[in-house]
Amino acid sequence: MRTNKTSQIGDFLQQQNYLNKEFDFQAGFRQTEHDNPLSGFTKSELWNMFKNTFYSMYGKSLQYDDTIIENLKILFFYFLRDNKFFECENLFSDSSKPSFKKGLLIVGGFGLGKTDYFKVFESVFRHHPVFKFKFYSSMELVRNFEKCVNQNDKLEFYKCVKRKLIFIDDVNSEREGSNYGKVEVIPEILSIRYDNKLKTYMTANYTNAENCVNQTLIDLGKRYGSRIYDRFFEMFNIIEFKGKSFRI
Repeated sequence: MRTNKTSQIGDFLQQQNYLNKEFDFQAGFRQTEHDNPLSGFTKSELWNMFKNTFYSMYGKSLQYDDTIIENLKILFFYFLRDNKFFECENLFSDSSKPSFKKGLLIVGGFGLGKTDYFKVFESVFRHHPVFKFKFYSSMELVRNFEKCVNQNDKLEFYKCVKRKLIFIDDVNSEREGSNYGKVEVIPEILSIRYDNKLKTYMTANYTNAENCVNQTLIDLGKRYGSRIYDRFFEMFNIIEFKGKSFRI
């Protein structure tokens, strides 16, 4: 009986600790009386919108601990153009000079919420043109390319991938495209977006047992080519998502 009571007290204290961390997380956004005028919402409102949308989409409350908060903070700071973005520990500033003008390449392990978080952001930003983006999985883009049977289909495909903002989930998990020959679809899309100076968001899982971001980038370069590898550092802020998988 005493063990159960102790466990309940421990659970309560842990819950209070993370509630305080959430408060600190929101408080970090309240720096000025007027938030980014382009966003259409205040910084604390975005946090509440994110949590509510997460619950609406997945039927459960957003889980967070120290590591998850660090993973989320960097995304919020980026979207809200908060200069604390440049101070985040999981931002790789050595290999790619951080800038709000660049997109995002998020590297991490399986089951850390990368996909879910961006699906939530897609929904939250749907009515905010400055931040609105279209979500694609890398495999979906390959399938869409393979469906092209004539020139008009290909023109429509390339029109879609030239949107102002797109998100490509789980790059390197897709197979080669097959449409009158084999083609790597993702590097072709990235080249188009680079040439047109279009911002892109992207996620990739580690490619190595050591969970090394730099090796993952090298491996992506081996698959997609040295030209695309060089462009990673021009196109993206490189971010590492850390923590334990939610799927375990």
